[in-house]
Amino acid sequence: MSQGIRNGALAVAVLCGMLGIGSAQAQSAVTKGDGAGKIPVVRDWSSRSVIHRNPRTPEEFERTGRTAEMRARYRDPRYVASVMRRIDAEAASQPQALLAGNTRAGGVATATNDRRRGHGTPGTKDGEGSVLRDWSNVLGGGASSLGGSGVPGVFPAKYNFDITATPSCANDFVVYPTNAAGAASSGNAETQTFTMTGNQNPSGTITIGSAAPRQVVLTAANDNSGTNFDVAGNNAAEALSLANAANRWSGQTGIVATASGDSVIFAYNTGGNPGGNVPITDNLTNFGSTATANGTGSAGQPTVIAFNQLYNTTCNATRTNTNAPNVMWAYNTGTGYVVETSPVLSYEDDGKQVAFIQRNGNTLQLVLLKWAGGQGSAGAPATPGIIAANGAGYAAQRTNAGSVMYVMTLNGTSNVGSTPTYSSPFVDYGDDVLWVGDGNGRLHKFTGVFKGTPTEVVGGGFPATLEAGLKLSPPVSNNGQVYVGSSAGTGTVGGKLYRVSATNGVVQATSAKLTRDDTPGVRESPIIDAATGQIYTFVYNDNTSVYTDTGRCNAFTGEIDGCRAVIQFAESFANNNIGSRQFIGRGNGTSRVLYAGAFDDAFYSSNNGTGALYIVGGQPDNTFYATLWKIPIVNGVMGTPIQGQTFGNRDRYQEGSGAQNGTDNLQQLSPVTVVKNGSNEYLFASISTYGDLDNLVGCGAGTFDNSACIYMYNLSDLNGSGAGTGAAWGTGNIPTAGLAASGGTGGIVVDNTSATTGTSQIYFTQLQSGGNAIQASQSGLQ
Repeated sequence: MSQGIRNGALAVAVLCGMLGIGSAQAQSAVTKGDGAGKIPVVRDWSSRSVIHRNPRTPEEFERTGRTAEMRARYRDPRYVASVMRRIDAEAASQPQALLAGNTRAGGVATATNDRRRGHGTPGTKDGEGSVLRDWSNVLGGGASSLGGSGVPGVFPAKYNFDITATPSCANDFVVYPTNAAGAASSGNAETQTFTMTGNQNPSGTITIGSAAPRQVVLTAANDNSGTNFDVAGNNAAEALSLANAANRWSGQTGIVATASGDSVIFAYNTGGNPGGNVPITDNLTNFGSTATANGTGSAGQPTVIAFNQLYNTTCNATRTNTNAPNVMWAYNTGTGYVVETSPVLSYEDDGKQVAFIQRNGNTLQLVLLKWAGGQGSAGAPATPGIIAANGAGYAAQRTNAGSVMYVMTLNGTSNVGSTPTYSSPFVDYGDDVLWVGDGNGRLHKFTGVFKGTPTEVVGGGFPATLEAGLKLSPPVSNNGQVYVGSSAGTGTVGGKLYRVSATNGVVQATSAKLTRDDTPGVRESPIIDAATGQIYTFVYNDNTSVYTDTGRCNAFTGEIDGCRAVIQFAESFANNNIGSRQFIGRGNGTSRVLYAGAFDDAFYSSNNGTGALYIVGGQPDNTFYATLWKIPIVNGVMGTPIQGQTFGNRDRYQEGSGAQNGTDNLQQLSPVTVVKNGSNEYLFASISTYGDLDNLVGCGAGTFDNSACIYMYNLSDLNGSGAGTGAAWGTGNIPTAGLAASGGTGGIVVDNTSATTGTSQIYFTQLQSGGNAIQASQSGLQ
């Protein structure tokens, strides 16, 4: 056994002790995977914001006499996840040496679970008009049962109860913001009744739901499974079979069904009268609509929703519906309020608390929610059992079994223009401090958020005003500093990276203006490599008034000049520093955002910051073609980017429009996500229109409509010929799989690197109105 694997095994055992688990339990967890000692992991938007490369095991900390630092580090779920990533990497070649008998199998993916295929044509079981594997679930009720959708760059938050054991159906969960105004459900649902006639076996199909992704096509057959329903009996039996089939897919469609004699009554999953009938397209023989009934009251819509029973096959026996997860809880945390940024989870209490920002007009609120399982549904959200009047009341109640919520309106004028904000909260778990920017250029600090008495710090420099009137990015804190970007105003205002004292709110340094005037500026959060103290910042359209180099990204006629760029700063950068840039294609637009890239496993595992950053940019001569880029990094220094495949066939002009005369469609491109799973390493990215890889059936063929797609690239199989065959990074690479994703996707999070079928997954939301929460496999997007 290698020294690395011995250290990895010890890391699991000692880590259990650090989290309050005894040594005997720890050994049980390592050798048997019985769950006696558990190591939880949180993966949310902030998991990628502070990079802990080649993190130390507890033994390594103790050997150098750094016990105090060890205890602080191991209370941070980002650091714990990095340690486990290291253990996975070191154990890949000898998994049984580390976790003998453990069903987790050291994170190794075998050939049998490297499922490689694309998806079928619309209307078939793998197409956009039907099921999205592993599952697709509505995010709410709302008008016409279409409430909820994803948000560009916004991530769900995933909690893994114990990564040393088989993934848990009951205790693993994922939380999604819904991006829809909260509302309580009341009254009756809208219904539409269809009746079987003639005592003849019907043939054909029936489509439930108005459009993808909330649509399924059911087929008359001598079978009652999947998307089929049985037509071998009499009218009443056929009606019952059809109702059962519709309910198998109610999580995806938001429409439920009830059989009554020869009839099937379809209904929305929420009360209210949205206008228009329940969307059913009947192409069945001997079946017709006989009655409609308007709903009454109001449609329900949660602001946040969580699912458990996540894993297909493994969790089917304990699910309410075998084709969808269970709703673990769903809350309306504020009628009329919208959660439009990423949530974060607590860590040391089994993820029992969620923190997020909600907005109504110009009012921003931080919500702390201690949830209780079994409360609410997508169409009928619950209100938390106790609404705490103050931080002390919340602190007193959050250890109880029921749900409790504490809402703090951000101090002062926290937003302008009644427009969305973009700053997700960031938690310093060691100090129990939460940071968030607002829509009026100010940085807010909250203490005692998950373990103490929650309080906004007002005074002593907080809230800290950085650029009044501008939108701030999500902040990131490290080593007593907070780093945050801003949108760009005119002249010297905004479009910068700020370094702020975590103690007194003093702006210790402001970069040069990095972006063009009146653009989203530095909207994406920076990423910090904690080992080297390097900061990676992402801009769509850099500021040509600052840069004098000749290697520019020239504009089309009538468009502005600018480049998409990754800009690197030292952690202690000085005022007006312009950083070190690498260009990743043209950036000739004033309203778009460059979302963050992701580092490969080589970078995470290196001692000196050597590896690569993968990101979606544009072409060198055309900003409107989505293109993958690889930026090599050696000893912490970015090298010349290498262009990869162009997977989006334009987005600037609608079809039929001539040059310079089309409409800017604001193509939404996702942040990149990379995960190492055994011997394979997967990259995920999405596009909202003009997906151009028609060799992957189901993702369109380069047209504006119906070609939004999420793509998966196996970095060890970039030529597509077989797992592990490899290929050099370049423009000729091809993805392993693709999956239709209406409107594109928000941020993509991963969960396990497990050999148990159906448990190594990714999670995201679709951006199209009425978008769903989606789970798909890491190895094939099934």
